[in-house]
Amino acid sequence: MATIRDYELEGRGLIPPYGPARGMLQALNLLRRTTPSRIDSDYLRINKIAPGNEYKVVGALRFLGLIDEDGKPTESSRLLKTKGTTYTQALQEIVRKAYSGVFHGLRSDGITREGIYNYFVTEGGMGAEMANKATRFLIKLCRLAEIELAPESPRGASRGKRKAKAQPQYYGKSQAEPGGRDFDLQSPSQVISAQFPMVLALTPETAAMSVEQLTELFRKMRTALEQSAPSKN
Repeated sequence: MATIRDYELEGRGLIPPYGPARGMLQALNLLRRTTPSRIDSDYLRINKIAPGNEYKVVGALRFLGLIDEDGKPTESSRLLKTKGTTYTQALQEIVRKAYSGVFHGLRSDGITREGIYNYFVTEGGMGAEMANKATRFLIKLCRLAEIELAPESPRGASRGKRKAKAQPQYYGKSQAEPGGRDFDLQSPSQVISAQFPMVLALTPETAAMSVEQLTELFRKMRTALEQSAPSKN
């Protein structure tokens, strides 16, 4: 049994359009601006729409019910020449009628990019590449017609959990030195730290410092503490 080629099915409106989305949208704009007696591959080629994929665009127009099997513009195509709310409502009706299987087969909360793709694969028998392209075009049509889509379901955490942001840790020395050493026997830096406990914040900058850089930082801090220590009488 001979198989029917894609473009033959597409031309009869049996396969959701999966051609170049940009070219198919350009064809819609062409119908808004002009009133051709017939739209076929030659007409699209003259207008430089979807070079090499003209037949797919013709199939898309047939699928949407904008031209008949002979390529003649239908009554629905004339509605595309309207403006404002009338145009939006007309385009919504065209899209919903052409994709009635999608809008009736999916619940309202399932009309998402993922839901539409899955519908084309499971109900339409499309392969992954065709389904992706068909989904992309329908999403663009919905946006153009201001048809609200359901929000995508949040992805699970299976792709890896984000690490919790590290909170700055503070280290202080508030307790007396062990051993009960006499005040006069402590070094100037110990005197200062006892009177004014030093608080060191672990920031991203200090965390990124090397051992040598930290050693130099503490050396300078100790020198500063010793120089600011009160002199003994």
